[in-house]
Amino acid sequence: MPPRYRPQPRLIGWIVLLTLLMVPRPAAAGGSSARPDEVVIGLRPGITLSRQARPSVASAGLGEALRRIGAVAALPVGGDAYRVRLTGRVAPDQASSALLASDAVAYAEPNRWRTRQRLPNDPMLAEQWALTAISAPSGWEQTTSATVPIAIIDSGVSPTHLDLKQQLLPGIDLVSLDDDPRDDDGHGTYTAGLAAASGDDGIGIAGVCWSCPIIPVKALDRRGRGDDATIALGIRWAVDRGARIISMALGGPNESRVLDEAVRYATSRGALIIAAAGNDGVGGAASYPAAFADVLSVAALDRDGSVATFSTSGSSVDLAAPGVQILSTSWQRLQGDGYDVADGTSAASPQVAGVAALVLGRRDTLTPDQLADVLRLGADDIDAPGPDDRSGYGRVDLQRSLALVDDPNLLQSSVIEGQIRDATWPVTLLLDGATPVPLDADGRFRLSGLAPGTYVLVATDQAGRTLELRASVNGTALGRAWLDGRFASDGRANFVAETPDGLSRWFPETGHTLRGAFQAFWERHGGLATFGYPISREFVERDPLTGDRLVQYFERHRLELHPEAAPGAQVQLTRLGDRLLRAAGIDWYGAGPNPPIVGCRFFEATGRNLCGAFLARWRAGGIEGDGRAGFSDAESLALFGYPLGEAQPLTLADGRTIMVQWFERARFEDHGEQGVLLGLLGDELARAQGLR
Repeated sequence: MPPRYRPQPRLIGWIVLLTLLMVPRPAAAGGSSARPDEVVIGLRPGITLSRQARPSVASAGLGEALRRIGAVAALPVGGDAYRVRLTGRVAPDQASSALLASDAVAYAEPNRWRTRQRLPNDPMLAEQWALTAISAPSGWEQTTSATVPIAIIDSGVSPTHLDLKQQLLPGIDLVSLDDDPRDDDGHGTYTAGLAAASGDDGIGIAGVCWSCPIIPVKALDRRGRGDDATIALGIRWAVDRGARIISMALGGPNESRVLDEAVRYATSRGALIIAAAGNDGVGGAASYPAAFADVLSVAALDRDGSVATFSTSGSSVDLAAPGVQILSTSWQRLQGDGYDVADGTSAASPQVAGVAALVLGRRDTLTPDQLADVLRLGADDIDAPGPDDRSGYGRVDLQRSLALVDDPNLLQSSVIEGQIRDATWPVTLLLDGATPVPLDADGRFRLSGLAPGTYVLVATDQAGRTLELRASVNGTALGRAWLDGRFASDGRANFVAETPDGLSRWFPETGHTLRGAFQAFWERHGGLATFGYPISREFVERDPLTGDRLVQYFERHRLELHPEAAPGAQVQLTRLGDRLLRAAGIDWYGAGPNPPIVGCRFFEATGRNLCGAFLARWRAGGIEGDGRAGFSDAESLALFGYPLGEAQPLTLADGRTIMVQWFERARFEDHGEQGVLLGLLGDELARAQGLR
């Protein structure tokens, strides 16, 4: 009979102690909660703890601290660290604080639980590389589902797909005009799965939101096409039935008024629209509805994290998400329900919709712009610092977005800043009629940590003049407003040459500067060739028709700031041609229309013809709007306006006679070998008003 192994007493003691310390405890929700009866302690060199949690030497009250917190056992875990078992009568964080009072302790902290990232049991999860890229597994530790309805405006959704049918709410087919929005193209089923395929059900894949309700709205036909009116109706229908998130993996060039109005309707009723940026690559035409200001536009990323070559770029891009080789639910005419892989911004945008639904589920009082800001602020900036035309604010990140939305200070972070100018000093500035706002030596002010709301500031200068300024912010860190507080004057001083301040673009030719929104507009839409040099500084000019308006004069134009307008339309051109003609007593609108001329472009709106070199010049300029090379009629109209008269001779001050043609915002002048130039209407208006 072989001898039996008899453990040594010392080994038995360690086994018992280890067993005592390693008794499994249920983990609380969340990946970093602490064991309720343990702390980890790091000691200064030369000091150790016994198995009974007694220090090897008496040092600075360590033994007394261990006794008071109820320490009953200790086990070395490497270096000078020990895990210390407590009786449980003192909480781990309080025990840690008590131990830190001893000079013998280098650190003390709760013994926190770390759990595996929560992963569903869907068998095809390993093929869903995009979920890891957007930190979905980490985010699922916080939440996996929400009751926030996601409307999928697309080609319908298969009602029999096992990964989707449990989430489907009643929908509508706006193509066949019935209540059966089943998919006959497959695209809608694909996008729905990315946003909200059922997770952890042992079937297929997992969507970003495991059980978000899906409202299927069929607005695209079996060839994947849908018209603006049908899509707009679909937006309104979904919003009226409770959709808070609308996913639209569709689009096309050129703006649409009916779509724009539907988007505004949705936003005003608390719904955020998320749309695919488009698949036309760098320099491709902006895609609508994604390019609308109130829509969150999503670009596509490759596996390596770079923006996919096919993804449309532009200033309207807000976020990016994986969009290459993306696995999702599918429906095909012959095979029926299944799973398939596809590329495109159509694959990227529904993932953002799923993230948005989970975020909104944590804080359902967020407005659409606040929710969009959470996603922007939570994004992983993958390109140059700050937003850019390729990836916007960066790759959407579920974990970071959830952490942000749970921050109690999320909506206490907006900023209003500005400057008071052209005042007789000293100036007092009051917020909401009571709170003084400090001004620096240059008249600048800054208010931070603001909650959502509209703020009114009133400036009063020594001369007794008052200036009221208003700004609205949404409370997020991206909610920022700049107020340019300029006291109105007779304007003449604003045409006197300035000194360069180092912060603006200064033109020695005229001694004036260009900055901010006016500079961006000037540079984007033609610069010197279109507008000429600035001949004044920015100043508030009183207009009998529109009231006080921040303006700047240029040789050929006068720019106006309209902060109340939608982004992208806040800088506008004055109708200089119309204004100067009326000032001269010429009413071209009352002169009656002319008959069309063969070979010319006839404008029914004014009854005028545009021919030859003038027509060529009209087509060669415009306000860029569609991202395509050249200028469309709409873009040329935005810059020049309609012709107000036919071509006619004009005698210049030097005695020369040239042919000119007047437009709402310009005057074309034929200077022979020099070509067709734009008249210096900004300078002429300034002189006519006695400002120069």
